[in-house]
Amino acid sequence: MENPVYQRWWFILLAVLLVLAAGVAITWSSTTILQDAVIKLICAGNAGVQPEDYADVLAVTDTLGADVSYESRFDLGVMDVYARRSDDAQPLVVYAHGGYYVGDDKEDFTYYCQKLASYGYVVANMNYELAPEGRYPTQVLQVNEAISYLLGHSEEYGIDPANVFIAGDSAGGHLASQMGLYYTNAEFCAGIGGEPAVAGEQLRGVALLCGYYRIDTLRATGFPLIADSVWMMTGEKHYEGTPAAQSMNTVAFVTADYPAVFITCGDEDPFITQADEMLDVLEANGIDATAYLPTSGQTKLRHEYQRDLKTDEGIEAMERLAQFLSAHCE
Repeated sequence: MENPVYQRWWFILLAVLLVLAAGVAITWSSTTILQDAVIKLICAGNAGVQPEDYADVLAVTDTLGADVSYESRFDLGVMDVYARRSDDAQPLVVYAHGGYYVGDDKEDFTYYCQKLASYGYVVANMNYELAPEGRYPTQVLQVNEAISYLLGHSEEYGIDPANVFIAGDSAGGHLASQMGLYYTNAEFCAGIGGEPAVAGEQLRGVALLCGYYRIDTLRATGFPLIADSVWMMTGEKHYEGTPAAQSMNTVAFVTADYPAVFITCGDEDPFITQADEMLDVLEANGIDATAYLPTSGQTKLRHEYQRDLKTDEGIEAMERLAQFLSAHCE
């Protein structure tokens, strides 16, 4: 005969587990507390892959500043600035990191930004305030603040103000796409607010690396927790149709004045459909778009494949990005 005390403890344990499961389910569906923690955990320690030629990169680049404040009115307004050694002014690339707009940090993109700088650029690897504390359009305003600060210190950093580029990966790719609007679409800019730091002709291009660009089809990508991140950005669980989500919908605001674009995405990245949709809109508006959409072979080209600078595809993506930047400098 089974011990009734033993049976009772199993019953109590089961009841406790059920209560905990119910609590987790309620919390998950009603707030973003757990999703925020999970995303930050996913992004933690997401350091990029050091390129094989890293010693050569360091031999020709300098760190011009670490944790430089760009005098933001929001939190986390700091950046690291790298540049190839040169006596001449060089084009500026402002780089916005990915991480759902919720996690990650510029530190994880150091290798990538140093490598990019080695081609002959001043690269500002920036942080921005994360959601849910920093809701849209905080990050758009912060990129503008960073550019304003950098151009105000162009002599100090050796920047050519006539040649400004904005790049980013994943959520940072979306942010870079939004900056393309901010500097070329007066209606969009007015909705965001602020004073543009550069004229449209100074923005020579945007580099969109494995990002998303159409909010009203974003859920359909099936990208894990992506809808929750937009919830955190907008404050609305069912964000479709809200003013913030409509403004985040880059493809809806692209005009013939949009800057030249470099866009890449791997074929096993859920955001490949977003890249296709963006390319369709760019083509319809006659925008100069350079696409690198490699297909998987021995390497599975999943989300952010381009950050692995030891794979053939990652190296090729960097080479093509550098070629795009060079081709679009004045």
